[in-house]
Amino acid sequence: MKKLTTNEIRQMWLDFFQTKQHHFLAPVSLIPVDDPSLLWINSGVATLKPYFDGRKTPPAPRLTNSQKAIRTNDIENVGVTARHQTMFEMLGNFSIGDYFKKEAIEFAWELLTSPQWFGISPEKLYITVFNEDEEAYRVWTEVIGIPKERIFALGRDTNFWDVGQGPCGPNTEMFFDRGSQWDPENIGPRLIADDIENDRYIEIWNVVFSQFNNDGNNNYAELPRKNIDTGAGLERIASIFQDTPTNFETDIFWPTIQKVESLCDSKFKYSIENYRHPVKEQTRINTAFKVIADHVRATTFAIADGVFPGNKDRGYIIRRLIRRSSVYGRELGITTSFLYKLVDEVIAAMGEFYPYLKAKRDMIVEAIKTEEEKFLKTLTKGYDTLEKIINDEQTVSAKNALLLFESFGFPIEQTLELAADRGVEVDYTGFENLLEATKIAARDARKDLKAWDKQNELFTKLTINSEFTGWEETTRENSQVVFMFANDQEIQEITDQEGFVILDKTPFYAEKGGQAADAGILIGDNFKAAVIDVQQGPQKQNIHRISVQGTLKVSDIVKAIVDEDKRIYTMKNHSGTHMVHYALRHVLGDTVMQSGSYNDEHGLRMDFTFNRNVTDEELRATEIEVLKRIKEGHPREVYFCNMDDAINKYQALAFFTEKYDEEVRVVKFGDFSSELCGGTHVDNTKDIEDFIITGIESKGSGTFRIKCLTSNETVNEYLQNQFKNYSDEADKIIDKYNTSKEILKSAKLEIIYQELKILEILKDNLEIVKEKLELLKETFKSYEKEANDLITAAKLAQFQNVEPIINQDGINEIRLHTSGLTIKDLKELSDQFRNKFVDLIVILSSTTNEENFLVVGVSESLQDRFKAIEIFKGMKDINPKGGGNANLAQGKY
Repeated sequence: MKKLTTNEIRQMWLDFFQTKQHHFLAPVSLIPVDDPSLLWINSGVATLKPYFDGRKTPPAPRLTNSQKAIRTNDIENVGVTARHQTMFEMLGNFSIGDYFKKEAIEFAWELLTSPQWFGISPEKLYITVFNEDEEAYRVWTEVIGIPKERIFALGRDTNFWDVGQGPCGPNTEMFFDRGSQWDPENIGPRLIADDIENDRYIEIWNVVFSQFNNDGNNNYAELPRKNIDTGAGLERIASIFQDTPTNFETDIFWPTIQKVESLCDSKFKYSIENYRHPVKEQTRINTAFKVIADHVRATTFAIADGVFPGNKDRGYIIRRLIRRSSVYGRELGITTSFLYKLVDEVIAAMGEFYPYLKAKRDMIVEAIKTEEEKFLKTLTKGYDTLEKIINDEQTVSAKNALLLFESFGFPIEQTLELAADRGVEVDYTGFENLLEATKIAARDARKDLKAWDKQNELFTKLTINSEFTGWEETTRENSQVVFMFANDQEIQEITDQEGFVILDKTPFYAEKGGQAADAGILIGDNFKAAVIDVQQGPQKQNIHRISVQGTLKVSDIVKAIVDEDKRIYTMKNHSGTHMVHYALRHVLGDTVMQSGSYNDEHGLRMDFTFNRNVTDEELRATEIEVLKRIKEGHPREVYFCNMDDAINKYQALAFFTEKYDEEVRVVKFGDFSSELCGGTHVDNTKDIEDFIITGIESKGSGTFRIKCLTSNETVNEYLQNQFKNYSDEADKIIDKYNTSKEILKSAKLEIIYQELKILEILKDNLEIVKEKLELLKETFKSYEKEANDLITAAKLAQFQNVEPIINQDGINEIRLHTSGLTIKDLKELSDQFRNKFVDLIVILSSTTNEENFLVVGVSESLQDRFKAIEIFKGMKDINPKGGGNANLAQGKY
């Protein structure tokens, strides 16, 4: 059989399907775009969901790709089994309403067995099909000629792909026979027939025939458009062509493992021979090497795609991978940070197909090194925590095992080993149950979002053409209604209600690329309609959601009028988004990556990834840079071109977080900002007029959201509101001051207040007014304490001559009822009396306009016989509510 590198396998796959008229889709980011159901891209087909469910029309009905993916529900198995990976690469070929079972099977067989392609011996291949899928079985046996002893008709559990609600269908799987040496009990093909886990027959390809729709209640209806969805694990196929025991000895991981060998204690070596003659200790050593090699690859790609170690969601996963690797490094005698030293091996193995890794190498290294060094301190705490648990409890409970696992990154194997060394048991079963419960909780949190959208027949057949003219105009006199629908049904007219229309030509922008949809009106002879929203259809038709007064019909000629003010201010903010993106990269460095944005007539926000907090000085520098570019007045340039020209000729930024068309649109300002963008923009940066950053917040995992405003009017309105808010807050403080300034005056407070009030409403004064307000608050806080002490002293002066009486127990007692004293005043008076007189019980009450208060105090010398709280509770005649202790009790009655 051929010996092929991973790069050769991938390229051969893509080349083959391109000869079969499949359109190549470049791999996209691991971070899903517009899909809240996924934490990560978890399969090759995950990025194609809008094509399969009809929301978008694919660039071609036949597609092929090689897509990186991450799955995190089996992290504990990574390194333990032969073929579990955190990140893997899925080779795929897809048909959307084009070919179906016969062609898909023929393509698979040709690629696998033809000497021109993979050249695998047919005798090495075994097949499974769904036991109700007679068509697939017939194609394999009658068309391809697979002997019946090498094809197995199996049940729903293994050969029917179904996620609940949405498209589903039977599948066929292809297995490669690695030989009897991997079948020590000589079970043979029954390993496949009985679905027994084994290392002999390796599944290398799965083809799903997506032909039904599950309504969520397991009622299956034929899809109006049948599809093919396939997946072949690149790592598995590489292990076949490179004849390695597992995926980890392939050219994907082996250089990393060798690098780890050079970094660890010389007594630790990876042993391939261990797979044939396993030794427990060597198995543990091999596992450590595999975990590290897998995790550093996944981490490298995730950071390159903009996910940094953090406390939640994706960031938590990356943090966990780094921590798990670091712990396994200790298994190999490595006690210092080392993972960052492996990034170059990952890039060398993967950089040919993913060249952007090279450009981001320094950022990846820095992020991994910083996190690992931080964790090494945490790891020491983990060891200390485990030591304390063992000493204190002489056992490790399931809860504590999970604590060590989740909080300190301890693999359970590490806890078991350390506990065993000390002769202490670990509740391993309980730990597994708790861990599974946390997994179930995480799955349940997302399961209602997991299923694909139901394939919409109306959208899958929506081939009506529509042209967007809004880059050049905001009013169109003679647009024609070419399609209309409501409640997912095509209609011919609509009267006095809401519906959806498509125009042959429209100036209305559909929401996309972070830009809000246009609003406005449609006018005709017999109707007027408000355009409420505009969204893009499967073939880029702008679909207008309208509310109609009168009657609108298909073929009517309408006047389409975009709300000009909304459009103008949205354009300012969209261009402002490009400016702030440029400026952040200018100030912070080109590791900044935009990860989302939204702009409308009210303002803009942009999400970006960066591996540390942004300082106030850096924000101010960003704002200054944007204002500089606005003032310089750079004209907007627009180019329609292919992706290569966009990047190489026009230096457009492209982060590959989403799929791009064959023709892309580049929006360029000067020589500093060039981005792929389909949105509307100002003609010149000076049209943005003004700019201000109004805030920044962390979204976790190294992601930040910056909020900004543009235009003179909007910025001025913001400044007016901010200054008014600060001024109103200052007025409230000074009003409080005025109620007590007869007792105590503060010249400092009055001066700060006056300085704040006379500040002119200017952008440059915004930080100054904030600082003045904070100083006013701090000064008033000190003043208020001093004034309150004087007020309290004045109120309590009338009680200076009070003397205690001797009660029936022969104890000094002061019992006073007064009015106007707060609970604080009563406590102060109680302290004064107890400091002045010995062996004293104090019972003080006060009536105010709002509430009645009670305080009971007892001298320390009496507390062995009398307790303030007991006296307080014993006053049944007034039934006080409150609490306290032997010294003091307080409350209301």
